[in-house]
Amino acid sequence: MPILSRQAVSIADVVAIARANERVGFASILERDLQASRDVVEGVLALGEPVYGLNTELGAGRNVVVSAETLEEYQRRTIRNSGGGLGEPLSFEQARAVIAARLVGFSRGGAGVTVALAAQYRELLNRDVYPLVPRTGSVGAADLTHLAAIAAVATGGGFAFVDGAVVPGAVALDAVGLAPVVLQPHEAIASLSANSYSIGVGSLVVTDLRALARVADLVAAASLVALGAHGAGGNLSPFDERVQAAHAVGPQAVSAGRIRSLLASSSLATGVSSTQDAISFRSVPQVHGSLGVAIARLATALELELNSRTENPLVDVASGSLVSGGNFFALELALAFENLRVVAAHVAAMSERRISQLSTLGVALRRSGEAVMPGLAWYSAAAQLAELRHLAGSVTLAGSSLSEGVEDHSSNAALALQALERSVELLGSILAVEAMCAVELVEVGDADAGTVLTPLVAAVGGVVREAEPLEARVRSVLALLVGFDTVAARPTQPA
Repeated sequence: MPILSRQAVSIADVVAIARANERVGFASILERDLQASRDVVEGVLALGEPVYGLNTELGAGRNVVVSAETLEEYQRRTIRNSGGGLGEPLSFEQARAVIAARLVGFSRGGAGVTVALAAQYRELLNRDVYPLVPRTGSVGAADLTHLAAIAAVATGGGFAFVDGAVVPGAVALDAVGLAPVVLQPHEAIASLSANSYSIGVGSLVVTDLRALARVADLVAAASLVALGAHGAGGNLSPFDERVQAAHAVGPQAVSAGRIRSLLASSSLATGVSSTQDAISFRSVPQVHGSLGVAIARLATALELELNSRTENPLVDVASGSLVSGGNFFALELALAFENLRVVAAHVAAMSERRISQLSTLGVALRRSGEAVMPGLAWYSAAAQLAELRHLAGSVTLAGSSLSEGVEDHSSNAALALQALERSVELLGSILAVEAMCAVELVEVGDADAGTVLTPLVAAVGGVVREAEPLEARVRSVLALLVGFDTVAARPTQPA
């Protein structure tokens, strides 16, 4: 069980909470830290001086003072006013990832929330409360609408899912034995002032991308075997350690090394007739290496945001102050999302080009009626690539000026993330189509794929021949690829 303390929290921790349903605990020192942060808020509030979000309104109302008598009502009004999200609700695991990310943010000490509010978020996770969180609403200057939907349920408002039905938040809390928490002064803005949607869901996406990076190498290796099986190439010299050492990009060498290991016992290891293959085959390590670099960049940005104090105003325990700031503007995170979409499009483009060559090799098979894979699966992959290329365009510069010109620039991190989610989906589909085309050719050519790849070829081949719609087969193949254990050389279903 993850125990929150002063220790840094990782992407893996968020994913374990979101996907493995792990429960969360508090170290005793964390409760003391939370109380120390809250004491600063109470001390500043007692001074009676205007402080943004503490005793003033937000955004364009930043200079409008809220009276002490109405501060409690103001917390409720702030959450209600911020609940303007639209679109499909987040999945259960996505909602859990967002709650986990915000709870981690509370634990860093910059929010100044009460122990009671932090404990309520912990119990939303531990008792599997599933708030209805609309997907759309954040412009990347804190994920206000997403976090308002969660704060609303924590306080007995909003909506949540219980057994698949949408019910009022108070009903969902009661179903698991929780009572609504009453927000204290400053806790409304503290609940909202973070990019927890982008951090939490981003943690899930980067985890999926790490798996796809391995899948991309697997699929390229299978296509090399298919190329060699039909006398059209499959040269392994571009993956040679000497070539990789000449261009010192760590993830590039990892990709090349993985493909060498996959093919070490295959027929390609003894040499092929082609002196050089097309770029989509021979420059795989360079492109897949760039994917590794981009994934590492995103992981670094995510863990920085996850463990930082990004609230506005920031509670600074050392000085006993609340300080207005702009740490909520997570541009590096947004740009890391953008960068990955471009790289994913390059990986997909290389895959589509390899599919085109495999399609040429399969012409005779289709003319004889022996082919199981439809020839126009290539067209679907090309159509998906066209969408992926479109998604690679920048969205972080598409912001609007909001709140009467006070919030006049934004990162659009949430939109950048959502476009990346779709890019990941498309990339996985294209890679699965390539794998299916390659495997059919390997089996027809009776090629020796080696001890590592042969079990995967057999498993994928079985799916290719199933009497199911192509989309269902593509999804099954992708699951096999993601779950393939290259050490034990066996296909497994992912957990």
